[in-house]
Amino acid sequence: MEYKIEIFGTKLLIDNFIMIKNKNRNNKYYWECEKRKHTKRHNSNNEYCNARAVTILVDGNHIVKDNSFLNHNHGPDPCRLLVKKNIKYIVSKALSSRDKPSQIIQEATSRIPVNSQPYMPSVEATRKIISRCRKHQKPPEPTSLSQIDIPLNLCKSFNGQTFLLKESTIESHKIYIFSTKDEISKLVNANYWVMDGTFKTVPSIFLQMYTIHAPVGGNNSRILPLVYVLMTSKQQCCYERLFEDLISICDGFGFDVSPKCIITDFEKAAINAAFKVFPECQQKGCFFHLGQNIWRKIQSSGLATKYGENEEFSLQLRCMWSLAFLHPSDIPNAFDQLKDSLPYDIQNYFEENYVHGKVRRKFRNGIVFRYEPLFPPSFWSIHFNHENNIPRTQNKVEAWHKRWKVLVGADHVGVYRIIEEMRKEQQHVVGQIQIILSRQARPKQSSKYVKRQNQIQTILNDKENRTTLETIRGIAYNLHY
Repeated sequence: MEYKIEIFGTKLLIDNFIMIKNKNRNNKYYWECEKRKHTKRHNSNNEYCNARAVTILVDGNHIVKDNSFLNHNHGPDPCRLLVKKNIKYIVSKALSSRDKPSQIIQEATSRIPVNSQPYMPSVEATRKIISRCRKHQKPPEPTSLSQIDIPLNLCKSFNGQTFLLKESTIESHKIYIFSTKDEISKLVNANYWVMDGTFKTVPSIFLQMYTIHAPVGGNNSRILPLVYVLMTSKQQCCYERLFEDLISICDGFGFDVSPKCIITDFEKAAINAAFKVFPECQQKGCFFHLGQNIWRKIQSSGLATKYGENEEFSLQLRCMWSLAFLHPSDIPNAFDQLKDSLPYDIQNYFEENYVHGKVRRKFRNGIVFRYEPLFPPSFWSIHFNHENNIPRTQNKVEAWHKRWKVLVGADHVGVYRIIEEMRKEQQHVVGQIQIILSRQARPKQSSKYVKRQNQIQTILNDKENRTTLETIRGIAYNLHY
């Protein structure tokens, strides 16, 4: 005799009757009617249902044995059957999609007749079902590098492309590179790259998540994150391996990679590594990070309070930042004119690291030999950015970092959790690229920001009629640490 059989978790549906597992031995399973032990609740005549079934498991399918007793003393409950099937659909949807619980519940509710809906679990109970099955799907978070075994679903993007492009080991350190072929193609065609690291959200067994952003969309471009990297070290050798791996990835996709310009923060290891691997590439320091570095020095020198209370003092310190708008060859002389108005600690810090370099030897006749500054003016001057089609500031990347912290929502999340967030962000970027390709206009910049940029440009256009100090002072009025 043929039976219609379906599986619902730990329950079996045989000819529309729900059976509960009593026990199993090897491949033999013993089932009883779900009303066998709950007769008083279900049956008005207070009699148990003695229906039982024995099945054997063959190739993953249950086959009913002939010695089963399937004469139920009640009829099937079609409403409960529909509910069971609907819950099975909810579980399947929860595991196979990233839809919100409210979306899954709404879709599932629309699948069953109105007269069956009262038999469905409450919305809160259904949310818990979705949460439980998704939680059980996730592997436990690793607490050491040796425990990392990235699940296959996290190695793919939501549209099925390979997402984990490279895993590298260098000495005791690890590097994981995440992106897709589509994003890599955008990266190799970009006019410039912006590279930066974030530390707060990264799993505790890693040191940083390093991201590479680039403009996408030509004249309608927006700066988007295209590569995500988990790194256990900030040593130069690790950055070199990262860039070499990028070249290898591009070769594998048939792309030639030769970045024209790389914008970084003031991390010397990353700068040196990029120069070594991409020697023909122009390297520029991020204007925003230059301001951050100066502000941190102001704070460590105990001058933050005075900066906030004394406008003239504040303006003098902002003049250091405004030097970045000058031609690199004009910066040393401009700084020499400015430095006497600066506190000695600040003056010495900026002179040694950003302008002239540390004194190596001083002769009695006044001649001074210096080491090269750690970050020469040619690195951090933004004078040529406009003509090279590079934004003067990288506010969009900093805005992305703030958004990323909000999206992740916690410090030092687990490895698999942050990879999942990367996958979501990659999917978001895909959507942003489609918006760009549809020629939708970029979001308008704030009127305050536009006004400041226009004022700075007006000052630069008029610099022939100003002294150097008047120029940098005028720009400084429009800058704030």
